[in-house]
Amino acid sequence: MEIIKLKLSATMCYLIPVKNKYLLIDTGYQKDKALFYRNLSNLNISIKDIDYILLTHHHDDHAGLINEIKTCNKSCKIIMHEKCVTLVAKGKNDMPSGCGYINRRVNMMIKIFKKLNKEWDFAFPAYRVDNNDIIINEDTTLREIGIDIPGKIIYTPGHTVDSISLLLDDGICIVGDAAANMMNFMGTRYCVIFITDLKQYYQSWEKLIKENVKNIYPAHGEIFGIEKLKKNIYKNKKDNMVEV
Repeated sequence: MEIIKLKLSATMCYLIPVKNKYLLIDTGYQKDKALFYRNLSNLNISIKDIDYILLTHHHDDHAGLINEIKTCNKSCKIIMHEKCVTLVAKGKNDMPSGCGYINRRVNMMIKIFKKLNKEWDFAFPAYRVDNNDIIINEDTTLREIGIDIPGKIIYTPGHTVDSISLLLDDGICIVGDAAANMMNFMGTRYCVIFITDLKQYYQSWEKLIKENVKNIYPAHGEIFGIEKLKKNIYKNKKDNMVEV
């Protein structure tokens, strides 16, 4: 199956052809607007060609352009988990009790980054679902929601409570932030840098392994094989996290 990478400032989004239209996975930051349109233009794809957006979770680097796309293409359907509905309507990354950065080195890096980027506040344009959006509350095949692609949406929480992934029948899994390939030199071990519930996060890895995933397509970093998750599962510890 053809999967088109759409690299934005910090987020790798993906486009999958659906007949003569596209399914887009995530949208990047609001500030990525010009880059997003430029990348589409380079691919000869119009914003009107995007029939669906699968939102892996509500964070600013994944949901920032939903309103922009819906304004330009009102027929586009947003797919999200039911726990995402209230979170994306708040327009700010959720920071529940117990959440934090995966280790002290990452926490220090984030502190430095925030000092250099004072405008970064985890906010994004709030989005309120409309009647043509698709809200799921359990693992769901794409064909059940009208998308003729062999695959399913699975619930993979831990990074956030609303995280979902797209598992295709050929073993490719587009995971958003349910796993990552970034800053491994800082001991992330294929975890994303921010975690809401580390135990739940690794349970989602167990689910990916049991589902016979072959290759992980993350939002941050390069594609990698499921063997990396098998090797690193449960290596990071809750005690090493820095709560925010």
